[in-house]
Amino acid sequence: MRRFLLLLLLLPLPLSGDALLKGVRSFTYPDYTRVVLDLSDPVTFTTKELKEPGRVRFFFDIAQTRLTHELVLLKTIPVGVGYLKEIRVGQFTPRIARVVLEFPEVRTLKTFLLANPFRIVIDIYGQRSEEKEVLPSLKKPPKSEATTTIKPPADLSGEKGLSLTRQLGLRVKRVVIDPGHGGKDPGTIGKVKGLPEKEVVLDVSLRLKALLEKGSDLEVILTRQNDTFLSLEERTALANSRHADLFVSVHANAAKNRSASGLETFWLNFTSDPHAVEIAAAENSSSERSIWELQGLLKKISLTSKLIESRIFANQIHKSVLEKTRTKVPDYQDYNVRKAPFYVLIGASMPATLVEIGFLSNKANEELLEDPLFREKIAEGLYEGILSYIRSLGEK
Repeated sequence: MRRFLLLLLLLPLPLSGDALLKGVRSFTYPDYTRVVLDLSDPVTFTTKELKEPGRVRFFFDIAQTRLTHELVLLKTIPVGVGYLKEIRVGQFTPRIARVVLEFPEVRTLKTFLLANPFRIVIDIYGQRSEEKEVLPSLKKPPKSEATTTIKPPADLSGEKGLSLTRQLGLRVKRVVIDPGHGGKDPGTIGKVKGLPEKEVVLDVSLRLKALLEKGSDLEVILTRQNDTFLSLEERTALANSRHADLFVSVHANAAKNRSASGLETFWLNFTSDPHAVEIAAAENSSSERSIWELQGLLKKISLTSKLIESRIFANQIHKSVLEKTRTKVPDYQDYNVRKAPFYVLIGASMPATLVEIGFLSNKANEELLEDPLFREKIAEGLYEGILSYIRSLGEK
């Protein structure tokens, strides 16, 4: 104990203005890995790659940053079995923290930033994932030489021409359903009966999974199947690792205006809409703070077909759920399809949407969301929306 205390006293204290590297988290899979570096403040960093036979190392040198005492003592971050072999941390210079990721082989590495709190997110893909990202679930072309152009409905896409997904005739085989919140994060709590969001959305997601498995050939994956907590980064990491073709995040809404009610659906993009920003801030709250300025990241996202397809997907989901819920509640309100910056959608490599199935802050909506029959209607709408989107890609 005396030796341990002496070591702590000898460790250098952060200089004024330095950031702290507070933690390193990893989500490892056979051919895909996500690493999250948690920092106290925004930082700049440089990267370097070093290749040797059977060994590839990525160096991240983070400027004006110190390790916490715990990381100084830890040095090596334990990881589970998977593509990532080892993570090492060290104080490279008095004001530069170094993180080293070691792999047997790497083909693609992508990095993006999240803030409030500030995080560096590193996605590393093996060969299979890189090929999947270019041509996900690509089926063999028909033997006939005739070609058919599949055009998305004009009222859904809002885009000129076809996205890369449609030009290549890509197909959907695997869907990830993400019941929001869970465990220590209850989400929104109903204002009258105290109905927790995490319970409602899990039940709806399980119903949706059952419908898809019964009525389609899709492989269906849930990010959680019980009352467990998953970080926002871990949810899309799971979807990426399983090579998902679609990602649906299911939530229940809340608003300061208790009269707000009905269905609201989102796709990822930056917005100045105060309402969408407020909803995004609430759903992003498990990252400990509110949303951040996403313009730089979203400019990159907007150049990909993922953005176009996410918009089409969100519209199709919204339309189908609204139609189904109105068979039970004819005046169920349409709160529209909107764009907003949701953390849970940022890291997804596939078309993704977030559905707010009703307002728990509204008394009538809370009563509806407590009703198993209404939950089944929502699940049926999500089911039909997914299949309608798939059919728009030219699949039967």
